[in-house]
Amino acid sequence: MSKQLDVDKIKKELLLFTQENVATFLKENPDLIFYGFAFDCNADYAEVNLSFNTENSFEKTLHSYQTGRFAESYQTEEKIYDLKYNTGDWEYICFATIYVLTDEEAAEIYDFETEYEKQANDLMNLFGEVLLDFTLTDEFNNIPKTDDFKILCLDHDESIESAELRLNQIKHLRNSI
Repeated sequence: MSKQLDVDKIKKELLLFTQENVATFLKENPDLIFYGFAFDCNADYAEVNLSFNTENSFEKTLHSYQTGRFAESYQTEEKIYDLKYNTGDWEYICFATIYVLTDEEAAEIYDFETEYEKQANDLMNLFGEVLLDFTLTDEFNNIPKTDDFKILCLDHDESIESAELRLNQIKHLRNSI
């Protein structure tokens, strides 16, 4: 490793990207009310995708799943919850994408042979911090939200529970400082 991860630069860039793209998305979709907003990430590639979903879109997806080929798999509260927060099934998935590091920058910071997991953990924690920072902005406050609105920061193929645990740990660390 010859370089360090420029945390402050990435945080500023990702927060500004999120603010600008959410503001634009909301202007283009003024009649929607959302139950979820997510940083849908692929930390292996330093990628963050912004995603939203509405109750109406979720109800359509749930109906399709409950009456389709795998209907028996979507009958329990747990499976319905997992479907609701599975960003891969959201209507407004990846409406904006940013790569916070190029492949070259990542290679200068991390040894992919030995630090593959470290990169993913570092970036997911950083992404979670920025998502929490975003909740303090006017752009976040302008999101039309349901009463049970939820934010998520999850890596591809990560369980909702793991993502929620990491975000709660970041919140806890912030509150203890």
